[in-house]
Amino acid sequence: MRFIYRSATRKAIALGCALAAVAFGSVAVPASGDAPGAPAQVVDIEFPTRIETYRYTDFGDSPSSRDDRKGTAKFRVVERSGNCCENYLTIDQRGRLYDLGGRWINYTDNDGKSWKSVQSIEPLLNGEGTIAVAPGGDIIGVEWDPYSGDHLLSYKYDAALEEWQYLEAPLHTPFYDRPWLTVVPGPFTISGAEVPYVVFVDGYPHRGPFLYSTDGVTYIQTSNPFIDHNFTEPTKGWLKLKKHKDLDWMLPNSQSPITALGNGGALAAPGPFAQSWSLFDPKTQQWSAHTFPGGEDLDGTLLVDSKGRMHNLVTKGNVFDYRISSNGGKTWKTTTVPLPKDVTTPGGMQVDFRVNAELGMAAIGMHVRLGKSQTDGDILYTLDISGASARVKRLYEIGLGDIDASSGVGQNIRFDFETVAIFPDGRVAISFLDSTTGPAYHFAEAVQERLSPALAIEL
Repeated sequence: MRFIYRSATRKAIALGCALAAVAFGSVAVPASGDAPGAPAQVVDIEFPTRIETYRYTDFGDSPSSRDDRKGTAKFRVVERSGNCCENYLTIDQRGRLYDLGGRWINYTDNDGKSWKSVQSIEPLLNGEGTIAVAPGGDIIGVEWDPYSGDHLLSYKYDAALEEWQYLEAPLHTPFYDRPWLTVVPGPFTISGAEVPYVVFVDGYPHRGPFLYSTDGVTYIQTSNPFIDHNFTEPTKGWLKLKKHKDLDWMLPNSQSPITALGNGGALAAPGPFAQSWSLFDPKTQQWSAHTFPGGEDLDGTLLVDSKGRMHNLVTKGNVFDYRISSNGGKTWKTTTVPLPKDVTTPGGMQVDFRVNAELGMAAIGMHVRLGKSQTDGDILYTLDISGASARVKRLYEIGLGDIDASSGVGQNIRFDFETVAIFPDGRVAISFLDSTTGPAYHFAEAVQERLSPALAIEL
């Protein structure tokens, strides 16, 4: 009974604060110390697994194809760790792999052989979530489950307390589809208190008002570039970036509109509300409309690594450009990579990438269209980014590529977005879908079963 009382009391406090925030404006919440979350359950969980061998092409050390070679690599395939339509991966500095594609955080410390599940007391059915590494060893997650009565839950592993917490987030739009999350490292001084990082969560309608947390678990504030533009002076110039040792591990999925810049600042992409780029000021915690000199603009998706370099991925049907800038976007080194014959990518949510400057590598996962068979497949590129420009190292062919899978509600077989991650030793993990992955539950176990994405973890 003590646990139930504690959880209910904290939820009542959070709801009261949320109502106050709506009525009187934002409320700043200090970072950890007085942890506001209820303790989560960490339980053993089993997923179907098997070992598969997938082909790769190694491109050697020269631009010529003369030193290219074919090979195979073993992957552990893990099913049902996400939900019906997606997984969401991240990896921390220790090599722990997390998946919050569904209702709970699932993680493994041994490349998918065994799993733990971080669960709330609330009976969830089929959520969809987002997860990221934060400074100091914290792990931050948010999931939305509309099928169990509109639950938006935040999860946090508090490294200082060595415990998992969760909390209901009552303040959000009625339809908060597929939240995206970005951690921005500080430190920040907010309401007289110093916090090590802030967290932005973006749910539907995407690229509108963001939910905003200063403790990684309480989301009772909003941050809105569209509104801030009316009260801040526009900024112009190349981006001022700063090296930050944790940025290689804190990277969000490519769909997140916010990129941390390493200096306490962040860059938000244009959207239907704020139609220009927006720059986050770490001192005022407000957004200003930002333009680049000479009418320059950015396309595609953007990440910043631990060395303070910008990485820009632009997909163009049957090729992609990988660009690196070491001076805030003023100049770029571009590598253009053709996809295999008869392979095209729609880009957008079907592509994800990660970078790790410490390892000198990038990984790009793509859910692609196979022209000859008119089915979909999954490919994964690794690139050497140790120099000023990128060089392709390997191309992996993941899965059988024998299913026609589309994104969006109403599709018979869904693959809603790609997710990829890099281990500390340079191995990779990716989500994929073929005729062998599934079936998995949809809405609730045993109600409706169909093919769904799985994980491939390089061994």
